[in-house]
Amino acid sequence: MALGSGRHDDGEFDHSQNDELRMCGMAGDDEDDDVREDTAVLFGHSAADPLLVDDSDPQSTWLMPTVARASAEVARVELVRMLARLDLPLMIGETEAFKDYIKTVHNPNFSLISKQTTGRDLFKYYNEKCDKLMVCLKDNAVSSVVITSDIWSGKAKEDYLSVVAHFINADWQLEKRVLSLRLIDVSHNTKNIAERVASVLTEYGILNKIFSVTLDNACANKNAIDKLKPILKEYLGSDLFLHQRCAYHIINLIVKEALAAVNPLIEDYRTTISFMNFSNQRIIAYKSYCIASGVRPRKFRLDMDVRWNSTYLMLKHLLSHKSIFSTFIEANYPRGLGSGFFLTDDHWAMANKILEFLKLIYDSTVDLSSVYYPTSPLMIHHLVKIAIHLHMYQHDEHLRSVIQPMIDKYNKYWKNIPDLYSIAFILDPRAKIKGFTKVLRKLHSLFNIDYTNKLLDTRALLFKMYNRYDVMYGSNRLKRVIPPSLSSKKRTAWAEIYDDDELNVEAGCSSLPSSLDHSRSVSATFLLQAATASSNSSELTSYLDCDTVSQLDDEFDIMQWWHEHKLTYSVLSVLAKDILTVPVSTIFSESTFSLTGRIIEERRRRLNPKTVEALTCIKD
Repeated sequence: MALGSGRHDDGEFDHSQNDELRMCGMAGDDEDDDVREDTAVLFGHSAADPLLVDDSDPQSTWLMPTVARASAEVARVELVRMLARLDLPLMIGETEAFKDYIKTVHNPNFSLISKQTTGRDLFKYYNEKCDKLMVCLKDNAVSSVVITSDIWSGKAKEDYLSVVAHFINADWQLEKRVLSLRLIDVSHNTKNIAERVASVLTEYGILNKIFSVTLDNACANKNAIDKLKPILKEYLGSDLFLHQRCAYHIINLIVKEALAAVNPLIEDYRTTISFMNFSNQRIIAYKSYCIASGVRPRKFRLDMDVRWNSTYLMLKHLLSHKSIFSTFIEANYPRGLGSGFFLTDDHWAMANKILEFLKLIYDSTVDLSSVYYPTSPLMIHHLVKIAIHLHMYQHDEHLRSVIQPMIDKYNKYWKNIPDLYSIAFILDPRAKIKGFTKVLRKLHSLFNIDYTNKLLDTRALLFKMYNRYDVMYGSNRLKRVIPPSLSSKKRTAWAEIYDDDELNVEAGCSSLPSSLDHSRSVSATFLLQAATASSNSSELTSYLDCDTVSQLDDEFDIMQWWHEHKLTYSVLSVLAKDILTVPVSTIFSESTFSLTGRIIEERRRRLNPKTVEALTCIKD
């Protein structure tokens, strides 16, 4: 089920789906480029422009401002852009109402534009944009492209597969583009998924630039990656190609272990919300009751079973109206004679406890759902945060029965820390090997897992990747300058990593196996030389042996740091750039469906799939 499928809790009466998207770390649809740029060209001026009045006329007649009239071709292009942005019908340009409005208010010379002409203009504009994107992605400044993909079932009973590209542009800014939204009218099996993804990448000519693919955790997706590896091996080779499981989906699986245990309580809340929303009269009655009580009214929506964060938001919104909502339900909900309150103090106490427990995990999903800053180096932080959080609640009298199943699910997916998370964390100049060793010590103390081999294997993998990049980009190497370290007293997200007293654990679990403890005193240079006899490790060993950057506050920009040090680490910076491009979630592909859900609304179910794809990509 897509995050933006239109069935989220829309909160207060003035609360929109865009607000919910922002709470999940995504931009709302209303944060798109200013549509006034389009309307100014098409209509002649903007509604935001001041109205000119004739001071000599007592009736203050509105005078049309003097503007350069747009050509018919420009007007048609801007009409296409506006249709895509505002989800307007393709036939709007040929309607009498639109003609009357434009001719009367904006452009007396406006001529009707037929639906067929608009359709042709749409695909012409779409193809031009695709061509420009192809040139951008093939540019040498874009070292690699990362792909996320997901499948969505729309109201028209048709399934679409999205392919979203993530890359860092010449200015070292993280970007994403929807490459395609393809109808997948066949079985969602391994072969069909792999074929459609490969087809899109072939059309854009970027098969030789794919660094990694992030999909959700469906079995068919995992197998699809196995089919794609031989096709996408040109950039790094199949041995180094990265497939990422969506962290957002894994967190969803972990939390659902807890929610399953309190489902009877949650069902009671769902029952009361369904009761209130059963009729407009009850909704109006509750609104009136809120106003009379001096409380700002709000609407309540049911959660989605497949999205734990929607359950979190449902309970959060209800708790903010705890007193007034309870009173209204008890006064109106039909009960048998002698029956007690439907929502008891125990209900609210448990709901409050659940929200308290889930807040940290919810905040993690928001942090990891960003589009325009790197999430791969953040993942280790959240692995540690969630692990500590679960450990702290192991003996809680209300939640201890659900914690162990959550820990089991956590370890199923993250006991073996994914290579991407490990490498990305080490390539954060505030962490390096020192920080990664501390992470392994923390996790060992929590779950008593031997991470000795993980440290050595990660070093070996990092060196292997660097050697591959040295072959590809070593000719770019310039004279290196060792950069100075930065310092800061703030720690914020780094508290769990560098504050050893943060964790209160049993005495016997506070240290790592002797081999890993010993490795902390061994220089990175020695271990890298032990991993390989290559002589090309100078940049990597220099980076690892330099002191860590001490700027541990939230203002530190890891992307900017690597940009500023790209001359010092001419090869390593390219590897870092590729690693930082990889998102840990498919939320970006799912957010595409929030656009599509509006494009294929009830009145537009007959839109041709190619038109749907064109409108979605233009809108993105």
